[in-house]
Amino acid sequence: MLMGLAFSGGCFVSALFFAPFRGRRLFLAAAISFGVFAAAFKFLICSWIYLETAEAAVWLEGGFFATIGAGILALAVINMLHQKSADALLLLLWIVGTFCFATFFNWSITARTFLPMAPAVTILAIQHFERLKKRSRLEYLPLLGAAGLSILIAVADYRQANCARDAAWLYQKRYGAEASKVRFLGHWGFQYYMEQWGAKAFDRNNPKVAHGEIVVGPFSDPNVVHVSVEKVFTRDESTFSTLPFVSTFRVGTGAGFYSSFGGPLPWVINKIPPERYYAVETR
Repeated sequence: MLMGLAFSGGCFVSALFFAPFRGRRLFLAAAISFGVFAAAFKFLICSWIYLETAEAAVWLEGGFFATIGAGILALAVINMLHQKSADALLLLLWIVGTFCFATFFNWSITARTFLPMAPAVTILAIQHFERLKKRSRLEYLPLLGAAGLSILIAVADYRQANCARDAAWLYQKRYGAEASKVRFLGHWGFQYYMEQWGAKAFDRNNPKVAHGEIVVGPFSDPNVVHVSVEKVFTRDESTFSTLPFVSTFRVGTGAGFYSSFGGPLPWVINKIPPERYYAVETR
């Protein structure tokens, strides 16, 4: 439930730019919610996940995102109570139904399963914004702010995806002539690019490494395979730079846009270390 709220708030954080910053009750409710959710993230989530970066950034952003997620659900309920119309009911069921499926019924929480909520959240946010705002030259500022943040997150995701492609190209240059001996760990884009030049996925169910085989993969892979030191002939490490302050999917940062198994948040602002890849040749 907590991660579901954080994912919904993080995915639709742009809705915050259209929120009315008025009223003491609203600020008080938001402050209390943030405190409760941040504390819950610190003691219930951050206490058991693996983190390489600052823990405080994860639970603070977790509390912030969860507050936005709870606000979206609350706004859908309030809109229904005020409007009492078929359209309001549709928006409520649309948002709550998608949230429940993405949080409770999917095999993992991912940003992609929250995507069907986007039209309903947008309609709800714009309706609320237009009712409370007066026409002015500044009415497009929220849209610019939301677009700027969205582009920043997209750039971070693009830079991170490029690391997997660059690593695969590097290993192709080094070991392309002996592709039949190359075994790789890791999935997503790295798997796609490695398989393009003939490298084979490492069999975790039969983790035996034959003489002369080369094993490559990212250090951020959560499923580590132990190779005996006596079998290692050469070892090599390569690093690839990402966006240093934003991440969408990297083990150890708290970001798990594509699966909550990677982290409890869809994206994070934190000190992001470069991507590290290894290559070992066995005797």
